[in-house]
Amino acid sequence: MEIKSVTALTSIKEKANGLFTGSKGYTQFNGTDIQLDNIMKEFKQNKHLFLNPIDKSVCHFLAENKEYLQSERFDTLAQIVLILLGYEIQTAYDNMNRVSYQQSLREIAVWQHMNQYARKVAGEPCLGL
Repeated sequence: MEIKSVTALTSIKEKANGLFTGSKGYTQFNGTDIQLDNIMKEFKQNKHLFLNPIDKSVCHFLAENKEYLQSERFDTLAQIVLILLGYEIQTAYDNMNRVSYQQSLREIAVWQHMNQYARKVAGEPCLGL
């Protein structure tokens, strides 16, 4: 399970490589609708593998590769996952799907917790949430 979770994250990072640009305060997707659909399909299929707070291998992977949330980088894997979770929660909201909306909120909380743990492992201070 641990290897699958890191492999799933790595694959999403590779597919999204260079497609998100921006700076402090905003990020923009610069790909096609087809590229975004492909990224979202893979994300939805595999998020159960890495949205597991018990699987610390994901946190260690983020820490070792400096892919946790950082104020100076907007293209980290942690940020990309957070953006994709944002797309999901917006879709749930737009479709008035309360169950999906609440599930997305829980997933965002889990991912934020995992990110904070990764920052701790990396020796970085926790970000204020």
